[in-house]
Amino acid sequence: MAQTRPHPAMTMLVSSISGSGRALRVAPDVTGRLRRGGWGVNVRVVTEAEAPAAVARSLDTPFVGALGGDGFVAAVAQGIAGSDTVLVPVPGGRGNDLCRAIGAGSNPKGRADALVPLGEAGSEAVGIRVRALDGIWVSAVDAGSAEPNRRLVLGVVSLGLDAWANKLANESRLTAGPLSYGWGAVTAPAHFRGAAFRARVDGVEHELSGWVFSVSNSGFIGGGVNVVPDSDPFDGALELFRVDQVPLRTVIPAVAQVVIRRNAHHPLVHVCSVRELDILGPEGLTAMADGDLVGHLPLHVEVAPGIVRVLV
Repeated sequence: MAQTRPHPAMTMLVSSISGSGRALRVAPDVTGRLRRGGWGVNVRVVTEAEAPAAVARSLDTPFVGALGGDGFVAAVAQGIAGSDTVLVPVPGGRGNDLCRAIGAGSNPKGRADALVPLGEAGSEAVGIRVRALDGIWVSAVDAGSAEPNRRLVLGVVSLGLDAWANKLANESRLTAGPLSYGWGAVTAPAHFRGAAFRARVDGVEHELSGWVFSVSNSGFIGGGVNVVPDSDPFDGALELFRVDQVPLRTVIPAVAQVVIRRNAHHPLVHVCSVRELDILGPEGLTAMADGDLVGHLPLHVEVAPGIVRVLV
């Protein structure tokens, strides 16, 4: 008699708010496809009043799915960080940049279909698609190691013009990530005109004035804008991405090239590899990450190599 392969068991956490309800709408189809493909899937909707990290931490299934936006996926990842549990990101937000960065795409149904062969093959076959994903720990400089002030980011920590573009995109009525971020990028210069950034980069202090000062793990922001093509979320390093402080009439074409043409190679753009930095000022400046507010300067930022196991 042929031996039956054990079905991989997953708890699918579904965000109740990601993508203005998109995650909830696609959840039945996504989970149905997975179940028909051999996955054992339990579903848990995570409401706005709940902490996704705490919910994920309470689970005991070997696979934890995260159907939602980038911020939701990162919060679920924080809940299982450092454990043997495998994160299964499924795009359900507006931008879905983390899923793009790991090759999972931006279509939730397509992602489910790509996972079906693994369910059919059984639990043992899934291991060849599991990789150790890096992250970014972000915390207040004066908070020490206090856990409530520490947050895991999987994508890009944005300050300056790109943070404002993210903020304005969140406030817009546009539901498509690229459209909302593009609108935010065009209107952001009316709110932010550059800053004198101060940072301690791998132990060395720098004055780095500019329009943009961001730290990248995945390279993607704004629904598919690859601002740092050299970023690799599996290499154990981060990239500092900066755009020079120049007159507005000069920086607009550079921003347009990065956002509209999806091309980050421009003379005003500087990228260097980093592992740890304290972003000291300007104090109070807003920082965005994975599509959400992550804090205000000063902040401590450091790489979290292989912090979570992820199914690609």
